Amino acid sequence: MRRLPVLVSAAVLLVTGALVGAGGAKAETPAGPAPAAEGRGDAVLVRDIEIPVPGQPAVRAYLVRPQRSGAGLPGVLDLHWFEPGRASQDRTEFLAEATALAGRGVVSVLPQLTFPWAGDPVGDARDRATVTAQLDAVRQAYRRLLAEPGVDRTRTAVVGHDYGAMYAADLAAGEPGLRTAVLLAPDATWANWFDQYWLQLPAGEQAAYRAVFAGLDPVDLVGQLGAGAYLQFAGADRFVGPETRAAFAAAAPQARVSLYPREEHDLGATSARDDRVAWLADRLGLGG
Repeated sequence: MRRLPVLVSAAVLLVTGALVGAGGAKAETPAGPAPAAEGRGDAVLVRDIEIPVPGQPAVRAYLVRPQRSGAGLPGVLDLHWFEPGRASQDRTEFLAEATALAGRGVVSVLPQLTFPWAGDPVGDARDRATVTAQLDAVRQAYRRLLAEPGVDRTRTAVVGHDYGAMYAADLAAGEPGLRTAVLLAPDATWANWFDQYWLQLPAGEQAAYRAVFAGLDPVDLVGQLGAGAYLQFAGADRFVGPETRAAFAAAAPQARVSLYPREEHDLGATSARDDRVAWLADRLGLGG
């Protein structure tokens, strides 16, 4: 396939792999230069945008789309992972993937998430409120995707990794028009990771804390997607083990599931990326 140019708006300038905002303000730096899109022949536009969220600060996001106008474009919302110290644990995680998909006619929005990235859980009902607030921001990012000119509301998907996958499951369960979700290495419940890596609650308090999130846990919602869910797990994942995988399998028996035995939590293998892109292409009708 021939390599295609990436056309960048004044809102964001791609220079030797760094993202520099309008006026010279430096944004996040991806691991390397954003790739030229490959595929059907669409040149790609990357923009740095802000998404208003009622009662909250605006969300920074990347908008990645084919330059061409017209109706019938599929849309994808990408929600990044949480891994302190890793350069990709922000809205750049799926940027290369979104750029490649834009070359096939897909519009993507990649918002910057903030909880628990920019704030720690505290161990009570305030954590539910904070998860709900982040979910509200994710929902506004999805609405921004739907509002982008040319996006077909009947051909949308959400892709999430780690905490991003948990928010993706919650979002898809609450959006009747969103019936396709790719979930990379999610935990089953909000309380589990919050407790293990921040709170270390006494055994007698753990059940009450889990009850705080009743109705929000991804494992209780993912079954609503039926065959529209695709779960990707890593066999060498130190955060998501066999018990969590089994809980999702029981909750979502119609979901497609892939296990990459030698992969760790980052699921960085090319095979994992290729599998989810192929699955999205089928679900969104991208053709060859």
